[in-house]
Amino acid sequence: MFNQKTVKQLEADVGKDVLGQLFAVFKSEATKLTEQIMAVASLDNDTVRFSHSLKSCARSYGADELGALAETLETHAKNNDAAFFTERALLPEIHSATMVAIPMF
Repeated sequence: MFNQKTVKQLEADVGKDVLGQLFAVFKSEATKLTEQIMAVASLDNDTVRFSHSLKSCARSYGADELGALAETLETHAKNNDAAFFTERALLPEIHSATMVAIPMF
């Protein structure tokens, strides 16, 4: 679920103790952004922003599958494409699986 190369690089950059704290922040932010995306009823700038933020957050921590879905959602939102809502249905499951797979430090 997590790109081990990214996680190992983060650990090398900040150390194990700080990385554990950073993953706690990731969990909180990714959850908040997922909730915001799930709550949108129309495709607007906020939808693009939420999707973009989730993509950036996920990729920064190596949560590649969550980041890829967020990128797809961002693209659909930018293009005002209703496929956003179909793809969004995948988000709760991928988010949950990602949260369970967070590395422990």
